[in-house]
Amino acid sequence: MEYQALYRAFRPQTFNDVVGQKHVTKTLKNAIIRDKKSHAYLFSGPRGTGKTSIAKVFAKALNCPQQTNGEPCNTCHICESITDGSANDVMEIDAASNNGVDEIRNIRDKIKYAPTEATFKVYIIDEVHMLTIGAFNALLKTLEEPPAHAIFILATTEPHKIPATIISRTQRFDFKAIEHTEIISHLEHVASTEGVAYDDEALAYIARTAEGGMRDALSILDQVLAYSQENVTLDDVVMITGGIKTDQLSEWMKLIEASKSKEAFEMYHRLIDEGKDPTRLIHELVYFIRDSIILKTSNQLQDGDAFFNTSEETMYKMINVLNDAMVMMRFSVNTSVHLEVVIIKLIEVIKASTEQDVPNVDLGPLEARIRQLEQMLENNAQPTSEPVQQPKVTPTKNGLTEREIEKILNNANREDLERLKQDWQKVLSHVNESQDFSISTMIEHTQPVAASDEAVLIGFDNGVQSDILNRDEEKRKRIESAIASVIDRNIEVRGIPNVEWQQQVDVFRENYKKKQKQGTQQQEKKSSDIAKEMFGSHMVETE
Repeated sequence: MEYQALYRAFRPQTFNDVVGQKHVTKTLKNAIIRDKKSHAYLFSGPRGTGKTSIAKVFAKALNCPQQTNGEPCNTCHICESITDGSANDVMEIDAASNNGVDEIRNIRDKIKYAPTEATFKVYIIDEVHMLTIGAFNALLKTLEEPPAHAIFILATTEPHKIPATIISRTQRFDFKAIEHTEIISHLEHVASTEGVAYDDEALAYIARTAEGGMRDALSILDQVLAYSQENVTLDDVVMITGGIKTDQLSEWMKLIEASKSKEAFEMYHRLIDEGKDPTRLIHELVYFIRDSIILKTSNQLQDGDAFFNTSEETMYKMINVLNDAMVMMRFSVNTSVHLEVVIIKLIEVIKASTEQDVPNVDLGPLEARIRQLEQMLENNAQPTSEPVQQPKVTPTKNGLTEREIEKILNNANREDLERLKQDWQKVLSHVNESQDFSISTMIEHTQPVAASDEAVLIGFDNGVQSDILNRDEEKRKRIESAIASVIDRNIEVRGIPNVEWQQQVDVFRENYKKKQKQGTQQQEKKSSDIAKEMFGSHMVETE
């Protein structure tokens, strides 16, 4: 029998076979069980997360005469024909190569005819964002008033390129990147089924390299099996992917942290001579610094580890440098040169952080007030005006202070937020059209969470990206410019991780209540009490 690639051999044939995407499979199964099928669906999400596989399973379940609880039987003639691609009533169309008006008109002309064998005609249009404007217009009327026997399933990795008139006529399902543990579990199942031994670290490395895509993970495993045949080891996986082991990466980063540019360059060229891929190395650096930040914030980084003496803020800046380099390397012929420049930039970032002076704080007003109070005490006098309160320093979190959040929330309102949410897709489209790729990558999966007529708080799935936005004024200005071009007014932009948003709202509410209470108490506070707060409880109260 002809060999099949692992991602084809282990392609899901039922909803229960799908790894992850439970929110999608459960909804579709219930739609079949309760006979509440829509005429059009939009599957959007990262590559290799199961969009077309689930579309085929859904097409089988819709037409299977023996389906049970929303699952196809996979044994009847209709199921088998859909599985092998010979079914006349289920058509899978690649919009990347069939993106013209004529192809869509051909579908529109044929869709009016009833299915020959199945109950429904199902059209699966993959990479639908590749259709031309004329093709979308031709598809629009069919989606609006389709025949009862027709169902469209549109799949895309770039939903922001699809006209809103098309999206509004579909049920949209957003596919998520598959979790790291789920990918590892499925790889173990595949390896066991194929009778192949494996190292746990090797499968974990494959899962991380796949970045949430099951198809990529299976393709890497397939390649490693072709190389090693009997045993999947970490050395083989690193060799195939062009990556680098953690201990080597740590040694390299220690050289950069110590500003040993010559030794860092020598080690880099050794890695290139070993066949390492510069693009893969950039990704490995991002993961390594990300892991170091997590370990540092949880006090698990040990003395002697790379970045033990480097601040989190400096590491954020290093990730920013790497992020910009990844964007530039996509369009570069000589990627190795970019990584050489990155080494110098990382060293300069670390040097700048160690040479940075302690920020100057203007203590003039406070010192003047202290001298005034001391003079009053000597003269046995009482203060005649409200004392100057000591400035309160609010710790920063993800590059955004509580005071900045409070400022935005004090003026936030529902109308501005809803208006900006409606225009947010236009903002994303504007950034993509301007080909500002670093900004496009940063805000691709974001949504406004609070807004006023002067400022907006954007929610990020990735906490690192929100921190980059808050700390990088140049990138923030570019985003603010894009928003201004759409809504025709200047507005200040800040970011916050979605996981911290509700927590910050609760903090704001609690602080608001405390300030109201303190406002009442402050009016009754004696000046001697204020002096005690500034000089200590041993202060002698004067009449």
